[in-house]
Amino acid sequence: MIFYIIPTPIGNLDDLSNRALKILSKLDFLVVENFSITRKLLNHYSINIQNVITYNDHSNDRVRNKIFNNLKKGLVGGLVSDSGTPLISDPGFKLIQTLAENNIDIVSIPGPSSVTSALAGSALPTDSFQFLGFFPRKDKDKKMIVKTIERFAGTSIFFDSPKRLLKNLVWLQNNSDFNESDISIVKEISKLNEKFIRGKGSQVVEKITKINDFFKGEFVVLIKPIKKEEQELKLEQFYMYFSEFVPSKDLINAVHLITGESKNKIYKLFLALASKD
Repeated sequence: MIFYIIPTPIGNLDDLSNRALKILSKLDFLVVENFSITRKLLNHYSINIQNVITYNDHSNDRVRNKIFNNLKKGLVGGLVSDSGTPLISDPGFKLIQTLAENNIDIVSIPGPSSVTSALAGSALPTDSFQFLGFFPRKDKDKKMIVKTIERFAGTSIFFDSPKRLLKNLVWLQNNSDFNESDISIVKEISKLNEKFIRGKGSQVVEKITKINDFFKGEFVVLIKPIKKEEQELKLEQFYMYFSEFVPSKDLINAVHLITGESKNKIYKLFLALASKD
């Protein structure tokens, strides 16, 4: 009894692997999130699967039992989401849990994932990262996720919608060390309008507000918070190496542009350092 987890292209249909294509072609039944979307992929590759079961966030035990009973009959099944790797912020957890508890042989096929694709191109640390799903709507939950990001030493990744992205970034500016953090915002991975916007938080927000029609499509946001002690050390090094050669006002402006730190904070730190000279 075998059940496959099959990643599908995020945007570019050519990203479907040969292995995934072979498996889709031999399935007895296919579990989909939304068949109107999956049909386009199947038609593109001339795959004809008669037995299709819809499984989404509203699916219950009856649907899970139907899938399990198909497998008990000896049928070979597979799961796809609308795009990317199933279960990554997509329905399927309870289904896979149920099948695993009933000793179904679950085979997870490697393939497209917006999380790992965004991370690889973000220019942020890749040795340690956490995925946080979609950025929450409620302030209480937002504050919790900020704590989770700030406590984590690596890169934090979350999805956001075009309608809420700018509002949420402004919220992060006002409620965290977002401006000083290293940020990458990835738009429409593997599609024609794919873009990576990288920089300090304040710089990234300024950049995206100047791009026409930027707030359309799907977004992945990656954050590597800079520890306060690391940031202050960097500021002190700027002062140490350049204060002798660059006028104070010009140095503060330059450091602000490079680090994203507020001019007021830089001024106060430089003033304190100058008093020690």
